[in-house]
Amino acid sequence: MFRFFLLPGIVSMLFLMSGCNDTPNSVGVGIQNKEDFGVVHVDTFYATGHTSLPNHLYTSTLDRFMLGKYESSSGPAYQAWTCMKFYNWPDSMIGIGSRITSAWIQLKGVYRFGSNPSAPLTFNVYKALASLGNDSLSYDSLALNSRFYFEASPIFTVTPDNLGDTASYIIPFQKLSLVADWFSTNTDTSHLNDGLIFQPTSSNIIKGFYSFNNADTSLQPTLFVMYNDTNGVSRIYSHKTGGAKYVSTVSQLITDNNFMYVQDGVSTRGVVSFDSIPIKWPVSILRTVLEVVAQPSVPVLHDSLYALSVAPTGLSDGASYAISQTATDSSGRHHYSIDIRAIAIRWLSNASVRKVAVSGFFEGGSFDLFRLYGTGALKPRVIITYSTQP
Repeated sequence: MFRFFLLPGIVSMLFLMSGCNDTPNSVGVGIQNKEDFGVVHVDTFYATGHTSLPNHLYTSTLDRFMLGKYESSSGPAYQAWTCMKFYNWPDSMIGIGSRITSAWIQLKGVYRFGSNPSAPLTFNVYKALASLGNDSLSYDSLALNSRFYFEASPIFTVTPDNLGDTASYIIPFQKLSLVADWFSTNTDTSHLNDGLIFQPTSSNIIKGFYSFNNADTSLQPTLFVMYNDTNGVSRIYSHKTGGAKYVSTVSQLITDNNFMYVQDGVSTRGVVSFDSIPIKWPVSILRTVLEVVAQPSVPVLHDSLYALSVAPTGLSDGASYAISQTATDSSGRHHYSIDIRAIAIRWLSNASVRKVAVSGFFEGGSFDLFRLYGTGALKPRVIITYSTQP
């Protein structure tokens, strides 16, 4: 047994002795001295300017749409109109128009903007006269060119009972000939089916409804048609293929130029300028944090913000964005911190403008309003951590 362990022991001893050689070898050659890592700086820079700019919303891809009017006693006045169209009928349903006995649309609620949860939402329903599928359509173009886009008189007015935020709205058709035209063809060349426009008439609530884009088909808008088949038997057909979008507007949003306004649902984005950053490229940007502070206000649905890069045109381009982290101070002000390292690298490397845009987290799915300080001790700032070579 002793001889069994003798040889390995001798080998191990020789290995350890060779490792204790006093003569330096190549181990460690090429490792940098601590001075070669550069000097790390942490600098804070305050905004040199701010503004609030409108941003066009592309609402046809959202999982919800908005409808209603809301006018508070001391705040802005909002409106949201809905454009909706059902299409792509199955071949078996083409030509049933003369046998339709009733029809209605069901909408499933998901959101409310307004202080009174039981306020009724009333609206007029118009027949559209032109295609509404273009996502460049805005509230102004629809309202100012109304005779081009929809008929002068509403088909009917919807006045539902007071319903909760998630209740179903039933819209009964009082003009069945319109639905009959829809089911006459899938190749509409005579503008028989350009859809419907819902224009709100009540002024104390905006409702959000699930759209055709929602993954849960049970929540999507549904057209129900009751008709008699060729044997005279009454049947009900339901249809969920279609498109919906909303256009919106707000009046008197900006009332104090000391603040930067970020308004969801319309929308308005804040843009902050940092024109006095003296850091010279090349440097290594380790971290950059944008900090903005919101005035205490009514609660918001999604208490978070996005920071977005800004193109040379001055408009946000969305090439880079990040989401905020939120903290609240003892005065109820919300502090938003956003990592914008990628944006800062653009600023310092080759950007002709040093600006960052701020938008709401759910820009198209709510009417949250953030009033961010633009001047004074709480104005926006960036904290840049970077290293330079000595």
